Amino acid sequence: MNSFYNQPKLIQWIVAIFMLVILLIILGLWLELNLRNPLFYLLIFLFVPLLQFLATPIFTLGGLYKYVSPMLLVYSPNTKKYDIHNGTSFDYLMVMRGVKRGAELRKKLLSYYIDGLLYIIEEIEQGKLPKELVIRGSSYFFSQSTANRLGFKIAETGIAERMNIVINYLDLLWMYSLSRGKLAFPSIKATKTAEITAADLLKSKGKLQELQFRLR
Repeated sequence: MNSFYNQPKLIQWIVAIFMLVILLIILGLWLELNLRNPLFYLLIFLFVPLLQFLATPIFTLGGLYKYVSPMLLVYSPNTKKYDIHNGTSFDYLMVMRGVKRGAELRKKLLSYYIDGLLYIIEEIEQGKLPKELVIRGSSYFFSQSTANRLGFKIAETGIAERMNIVINYLDLLWMYSLSRGKLAFPSIKATKTAEITAADLLKSKGKLQELQFRLR
């Protein structure tokens, strides 16, 4: 688990609010620069990754992010749809620190992703989530064959999802490079969106457990 959330709640909130204040100050400066020269809007490619880092604690404590494993989160969880996402740069700093880049890091990430899916399955089995729930995620990390083998269907990646990837490209660049063990540029065109219902995810429990056992 992210070591930050092992701290007392009071400490978590103090740090989260402090980071939020820094974020608001930077946002204010950026907006002021935009008024002076519209070209500063291009700094959005720097600002958004910074926002992701600084806002992660407050978003988590406020319930906007729900972590199902240390490196897999659900954005704005509800009983109709689970939008799953890779952990943020804040999580990389707290969780993946010390993990050797390249194959070891990829293996660790995959293990956390499977942990997250198995956690969701556990919640479905306990009746906390309906079987009609749609679990959906967009990434360049998984292959179509792997997704299909686990019961996921490849769906069309929406414009909003592609725009989100473009805006967060700098974050994706360094995270992807760490996973490859060298400088590597993730392809926006290679981004895939996979989705599955909770009922179908339950059917994949055995395959996920087997894959997790092999990884460990």
